[in-house]
Amino acid sequence: MPQSPSSEVRKKLETLRNRFRDKTIRELEGLVSSIFSASEHSESIGELVGAYQLFHRLAGSAGTLGFTQLGEQARKLEIALKPLADQVAAGDDSEGIRLQLRQLLTTGYKDDIVGLCTLLDTTEPVSTSWEQPRVTEIDDRAVLMLLEPDKKLADLISQGLALYGYRVRTLSSGHLWPDNISDVDLIMVRDTFLQDEREHWLSRFSGLPVICFSEAHDFTTRYRLACLGVDACLEDPQDIPALADRVEHLLAEGLATLNGRVMIVDDDRELLEHYRLVLTSGGLQVRTLDDPTDLLSELAEFRPDILLMDVQMGQYEGPALARMLRFQAEWLSLPIIFFSSEEDRDLQLDVLARGGDDFVTKPVSDEFLLRTVRIRCYRARQLGKLVSLDSLTGLLKHALAKTELNREFARCTRTRHDSVVAMLDLDHFKQVNDTYGHGTGDMVIKALSNLLRHRLRDTDIIGRYGGEEFVVVLPECSLGKAVEVLEALCQDFARLVFNGGSGEFSVTFSAGVALLNSYESGEQAIEAADRALFERKRRGRNGVSMAPDGGRDLLTAN
Repeated sequence: MPQSPSSEVRKKLETLRNRFRDKTIRELEGLVSSIFSASEHSESIGELVGAYQLFHRLAGSAGTLGFTQLGEQARKLEIALKPLADQVAAGDDSEGIRLQLRQLLTTGYKDDIVGLCTLLDTTEPVSTSWEQPRVTEIDDRAVLMLLEPDKKLADLISQGLALYGYRVRTLSSGHLWPDNISDVDLIMVRDTFLQDEREHWLSRFSGLPVICFSEAHDFTTRYRLACLGVDACLEDPQDIPALADRVEHLLAEGLATLNGRVMIVDDDRELLEHYRLVLTSGGLQVRTLDDPTDLLSELAEFRPDILLMDVQMGQYEGPALARMLRFQAEWLSLPIIFFSSEEDRDLQLDVLARGGDDFVTKPVSDEFLLRTVRIRCYRARQLGKLVSLDSLTGLLKHALAKTELNREFARCTRTRHDSVVAMLDLDHFKQVNDTYGHGTGDMVIKALSNLLRHRLRDTDIIGRYGGEEFVVVLPECSLGKAVEVLEALCQDFARLVFNGGSGEFSVTFSAGVALLNSYESGEQAIEAADRALFERKRRGRNGVSMAPDGGRDLLTAN
C-alpha cells in the first residue's frame, strides 16, 4: 500500500535527523578534545575559534532538526566561549586566554561540554503537522459551495458562475452541510445562515475564503461577520460579473499564499536539506545552495521570489553577499531574509542595514518557517504584479505581453510547432462608458479578463493591450482550435448580464487570429491578427475572423 505524502516526508526527516546525529557525534568528539588541549597548551589556543563556530552552528541547527536541548546547551556554550574566541581572533596573548579557558572549565562548563553527546539521545518527535496544500489537477475547475435559501437565485448564481468555469454546489440549509468539504475552494453564504453562531458547521469555514450576501451596512453586523471569518460582503449576488470578480480575487490571493519560488543559501547541508523538505512538502518550489560562489548563476537561472541566507557561511558573510547582489539592478528588489542564531538586536539591525529585509532567529520551527516563507513570497509577488501586471485586470501589461509573445515566436520557430496570436476588442465599448459610466465600463473589462483567465490554459499568454483591447497567445495550438475556443468564449461572454444602475445590458467582443509561425516576426503576426479583427468588426462584430495569410493549418485540415 503506498505511503501518504506526510508519511513519506516524515520518513525523510527521520533519515535526515539520524544523519545529523551521526555527523554531530563525530564533531563533538573532536571538539571536546580540542577544547581540553587548548586548556593545557597555549599553542593550541587557536582551536577555540573552530569550537566557537561549531557551537554557533549547533545553536541554530540542532533545535530545528529536533534536538532542542542540544541547541540550548550549544547556545549557552557559544555565549561563554565568544569572548575568548574574539581574543584569539584579535591576536591577544595565548597564555592569558588559556588561563581564562581553564577558569571557565572549572565553573561547571567542563561537565556541560563532556555531556553534549548524551543530549543527542533526547529529541522532539518528528512532525509533519504543518498545513499541506490540497493537490489539484491541472484541469480542475474551482469548486464553490453556495448556501442560499432562494432556489431561483441559487440557480441564477450557479449558471452565471459556470460561464466563468466554476463548479457550484448549492445548499438550502446549513443542516445539509456535508461531512467532507476537502475539495471546496470557496464558500458563499447568505447572512441569515450566520445568525446563530452556535451552529456546528460554522467551524468548518476555517481556512477557506468566505463571501457573505448581506444587505446590512451597520457597523455591528459587519464587525460580527468579520469575526466569523468572512472575507467579503456583497449586497447583490445577482450581479454575476461583480461576484465573479470577487471570487477570482479571493481565490487568486489564497493560491498565491501557497505558491512561491525560494532559494536558500547555507553551508550546513543537513539544515539545508531539512528546509528544502519542509518547504517543498508545503507546495513551494525550492532551490538550495551550499556554495555561495555559485549564487549569481543560480539566481539568474532560478529567479526566486525570495532569498533565505545564513549570516555566516565559513569564509563568506551573508550581509556582504547581499550587498554584492545589490550591485545589479535586477536584484535590488529581491527580498533577502537572514537566518541566524544571533539574538543581539543591535547586531541583527546592523545585518539588516547591510542589505537584508528581515531577520529570523534560529532555531525555527517547521510551521513558522513555512508560514514565514509563504507570506514573504506572497508579498514579493504582489509587489511584482505592480510592475508587470495591469492594475485593473491582473493581466500582463502591454510591453510584457509583447515580450512573452516574441519568446513564444522564437520557441515555435525553433521547434516548428504551431502557435496562434489573437487580438480581442470589446464591441461598442464607448457606448457603455457614455451610457453607464467608466466604473461600469471597468467592470466589463474585468469580466472579460476573468473569463479569459479561467477558460484558457495556464500556458496561454493573456495581456491587456490597451483600453478595451486584449492580446492572447495560444502556444502549440492550431488555428482551427483557436477559432473554436474563442467562438465559445464569444457566445458565453454575450450571455453575461451587467447591471449599469439605470438598467441591465450585455456586451460582445470581436477577435482576429493569426498563425504566429506563419510570419517573419511576432510584430507581423500581431499586425495580421489586428487586420483580421478589423475585418470582424466590418462584418458585424461578435465573432472571430482569421487572417487570410495565416490560415495554412486550417486549410490543410479541411
